[in-house]
Amino acid sequence: MIIHSIQANNVLKYQQLDLQDLPAQGVIAISGLNESGKSTIGETICFALFGRTFSIDESDLAKILRWGASDCSVTIQFSQPDSSDERYAITRMLDCDGNHSAKLYQVYNEDNPIARGINRVAEALFSLTSIEFEEFVESFYLAQREITTPHPHSYALKTMAGVATMEYCDQGIHEDINQDKQAIEDLGQQISTIDDEINSLNIDSERLASITEQYNEAELAKEKNALEQESYQTAIEQYNEAGPQLKRYLSKKSRATFWRFSYFIIAIACFSLWWLLVKMPDSELHHTVTTMINNNLLPINTQYITYLLYAGAASTLFFLIFWAIGSSHTGHIKRLQQWGIDLAQSMRALDDKRQLSADEQRNIHTNAIHSSQLSEAQLTTVCAPALDFFNQQEQQLVQHVEELSEAVRVESERVNLTNELQAKTAALAAQQEEKQARNRLRELASELLSGASRHLSKRFNHILRDHVGKTLPLFTENRYEHLQIDDDLSVRVFSNEKHDFLELDEISSGTQRQIMLAVRLALSQEMVSRKVQNKQFLILDEPFAFFDQERTERSLSVLPQLSSDLPQIWIIAQSFPQDMDFEYTILCERDELIQQAETSL
Repeated sequence: MIIHSIQANNVLKYQQLDLQDLPAQGVIAISGLNESGKSTIGETICFALFGRTFSIDESDLAKILRWGASDCSVTIQFSQPDSSDERYAITRMLDCDGNHSAKLYQVYNEDNPIARGINRVAEALFSLTSIEFEEFVESFYLAQREITTPHPHSYALKTMAGVATMEYCDQGIHEDINQDKQAIEDLGQQISTIDDEINSLNIDSERLASITEQYNEAELAKEKNALEQESYQTAIEQYNEAGPQLKRYLSKKSRATFWRFSYFIIAIACFSLWWLLVKMPDSELHHTVTTMINNNLLPINTQYITYLLYAGAASTLFFLIFWAIGSSHTGHIKRLQQWGIDLAQSMRALDDKRQLSADEQRNIHTNAIHSSQLSEAQLTTVCAPALDFFNQQEQQLVQHVEELSEAVRVESERVNLTNELQAKTAALAAQQEEKQARNRLRELASELLSGASRHLSKRFNHILRDHVGKTLPLFTENRYEHLQIDDDLSVRVFSNEKHDFLELDEISSGTQRQIMLAVRLALSQEMVSRKVQNKQFLILDEPFAFFDQERTERSLSVLPQLSSDLPQIWIIAQSFPQDMDFEYTILCERDELIQQAETSL
């Protein structure tokens, strides 16, 4: 960046400042007594570019306003010679109410600015020049102050050394490490809290299985009781149905037995009489029976004798029929009587279950054995205690099942809650492990970045030492050529006379300042090489304050020869040697605004 003009109103000491047609190459000498406004020119350039000065930051911009003024403005024109011949201008305005505005534009196209607003102008200016405020004051702007060794931890030096980005990454890595460490600690506290909650639940791994088994057994007992009650009720109903049927079948069987016996007698009589009449004609019994029949019934005829045989066969047939009918009734009777036996057995089993005394059981069993004699009302009375027992059992079992079901539910919820808490603990532990693994990688990355930063810092020191080695002999008449620059930028110089490296406090203060000026100029050269990569102006405010006249003259003669990358050098001093010629001179006086002088050719 090369500055071509400066126009300012009410900035610091100047009501009006107007510098035009500034030379792009050579020394611009600014001189004047104390409080004459020499340094204001450098601060005005700084304010125009960055919206602040070396001594005034963004929080105290009101001090930039000239005393008594309500607003101020500044416009500078500049170019980037190595990239284009295009000239740019930046205008900045500020008022006493704190309103601050800025505009960056091409000189011949002001109506279409490149950027408006403080932040946008800063971004656009950086894209053009690659310079930020911190880098500017560390490399291209030596403010009015004691020339000392540059601070090794300044942002500008870190940027020039190439470690600023690495340190930014390393800072982000350590912030992430600290965040994850805090997160790991928080996760540990959460895990501890959850573990306490798990311990408070005091889960027995076998309790749920035991309760579930009891519940299943209770369910089976309830079902068994229901089946027994149903079976008992069925036996009662069957018994009640069997009573009338049994009476009917007993009556039918009695009639069938009577007729079976009757036809049996008739058949025996018919067959015996036929046998007597046909097979025993000569017997006395035959004569007696024949006489009796003839006298009391009908005369015996041969054809009637044959009917006896038919009558016997028919009687035998009816005998067999009624015998079959009786057998059928006997089966029904046994089936109906079995229902009574079943009821008696159910009652006996229930007696055992109820643990009744022997007398109570004998009475009930006697009634059950003779159940065919019991009426429905009598049976109801006998069976009522048993049915009550079944109902009581059912109520007890239902209540027990409900209690066990609730216990299973509660324990299941406790177990599920424990499982959920354990799963949550596992998830939190996994997060812990993940964060710890990430931190291990971050720590490794930080070590690698630190190693790379150390390497780049040493390399930068070597480069800086080489730059100083080119300029220092010019300042010191070849008495000092070589420097040692440590990682903290502490400097030692090699004396050709003593053939050894000397600490700075071992040489004169004037030589110290020459060395420090050489270091600062080396930083400027390295900044141009590393970032700007374009021609750049340089402002030196009172660089020769403690130099004697000889050193001042030598330094002024050397400065224009230092680097083609630093063609425009602004030097501010109270006075300059009379025989020195500059490309442009500016004389500042307290009672006058500015006195300018053209270049002496």
